[in-house]
Parts: sequence; structure tokens; C-alpha cells
Amino acid sequence: MDLRKLAFFQAVVSSGSFKRAAEQSNVSPPALTKGIQSLEQELGVTLFDRRRGEPRLTSAGTALLGRARRILDEADEIQADMQRERGLETGEIRIGCGPIVLHSIVGRALAKFSIQHPGIRVKVVSGNWENLTHQLQDYSLDLVAADIGDAGKREEFHVTELVTEPLVWVAATSHPLATRRQIPFKDLEPFPVAIPTAPRHMIKHLQQLPGLSIQSRLAQPNIQCDSYTALIGAVRRSRCLTALPASLARYLVDRDELCALDIRDWALNSHAGIITLAKRAPSVARQAMEKAIIDVSSEITLENRQPG
Repeated sequence: MDLRKLAFFQAVVSSGSFKRAAEQSNVSPPALTKGIQSLEQELGVTLFDRRRGEPRLTSAGTALLGRARRILDEADEIQADMQRERGLETGEIRIGCGPIVLHSIVGRALAKFSIQHPGIRVKVVSGNWENLTHQLQDYSLDLVAADIGDAGKREEFHVTELVTEPLVWVAATSHPLATRRQIPFKDLEPFPVAIPTAPRHMIKHLQQLPGLSIQSRLAQPNIQCDSYTALIGAVRRSRCLTALPASLARYLVDRDELCALDIRDWALNSHAGIITLAKRAPSVARQAMEKAIIDVSSEITLENRQPG
């Protein structure tokens, strides 16, 4: 059955006129009439009663109408799906990642995305929040996955919150604190701190805590590096401490000669999210990448709820 003839049929019903239906369908009235007649011959029924001016549906036409609409709607959906698939066969997406999100979420999302869309090139830029959002604003990046900072308060950005995780202090298994339980936060003071660039809201929070020298070192750490590979290397081979999201800490503790410290009076979270420009229309590839990141964030949230 010719879908174009069904579309002619639906156009006549919706417009109430062969002439108007021809205009909507961008064909001449004789061509549309010929298409309807051909459909009637194919089905062996009369679809319209043409004896009283405007065409009226016969009982056969009424029976066909609902099914014709479903067929045409399904055809439209198939076409849209295929267009989306073609849009994800080739191309490039550029994403910026804060160091925390890069290791705890985006690495897993990239694996998921590459399996689903192997033809898309993905360029990942790591850096601190301010540099990444500047690159987003000048269209060098399609999206930023990072601690959301104050992006939610700025009208030029759209923020999709992903996951909130407790920050866990981590040390080498050979560290003096490694075997202790219920460690007071102040006992971390003698040891050097290695962390990435802290977002401004974290620094503000730390400045409001009771005065400990370690808090000032969290704002100005002994080692500040936005590469977690380098940070973990330093922590593993020294007395340095670092603070990691729970999911990343759990992964590294299992594999990297590190241990999570049991800190008694410490409570600070990382708030990861996807940041995009509010007035920039998303590409198909960007929507697919966002979905992969959101799916992984949901998995991490479930993992964090599991005991142990």
C-alpha cells in the first residue's frame, strides 16, 4: 500500500476538501483525486461520498481513518528514528570535565557511549570549573560535566544535576592513619594535602568551619593538580592525603594500595552536574552523551546506597 495515497486520504479528511487537501499536499487537485481513486480501487471500497458538495466519509472510509493515522504516525516515527541514527553515525562531540567527574562518572559514560555510537569522535578536555565554563561560553565545548559550582544561579547556563556524593579522605595503606578508626578531623593537620582546584562554593564552606590549619590548606593545598592520575600517584607514594568522591574512592581503594580513612567529624559533598548553554540547541550527539552520563550517574547513586 502506498503511504502517499494514505496521506492524501488523511489530508482530505482533515481539510474537508479535495482542493485544500491538494494544496496541503503540494500536488494538483487532479493528481490528488487520482491518488484517492487508486486507493479506493486497491481496497475495493468507496471512501468518500462525493454527492453533496464537501466529501463525507463512507462507513469504509471511517473504518480506514483510524488505522491510516496509526500507519502514518508509525511511518513518521520510523523516519525520525532513522534520521537520529544517521545523525549518530559520524561527527564529533567536545566535552569538558572537572577532574572529579572525569574519573568517577565520565570514564564509565565514555565506555557506554563508544559501544552505542562507535562512529562519533569524542574530544575530552579536563580542567577546573572556571576554565571549562569559559570554553563552553565561546562554543569550544558542547557540554561540561563537573562540580556545578554556582552555574545553577547563572541564567546563561542550564544545569542537569547528576549525583551528590560524600567526599572521602584517602591515604596510602602505609600511612600512619591507615589503621586508625574514628579519626578526629583535626588529626589530619600534620599531613600534606593533595587535591584538585576546589570550586568556590567548597572554599567558602571550608572558610566557615572552625579554625583549623588544614582548612586553609584545602583552599591552598600543598599539591594542587587537576589530574587525578598525578594526585593518586603522589598519595600512594607519600604521606599526602586527598579527598575523593565515594564512588571513586571505592574503586581506587580496591586497586591502588590506598585506604579510605574513617574521619569522625567531616562532612562535605561533591555536587556533579552537566552544564550547557541555556540558549544553544543540543545536537543529537550531545543528547546521546548526556544520556550516557545521566545513566552512569544513576548507577553510581545505586552503588552508593549499597552497604559496604
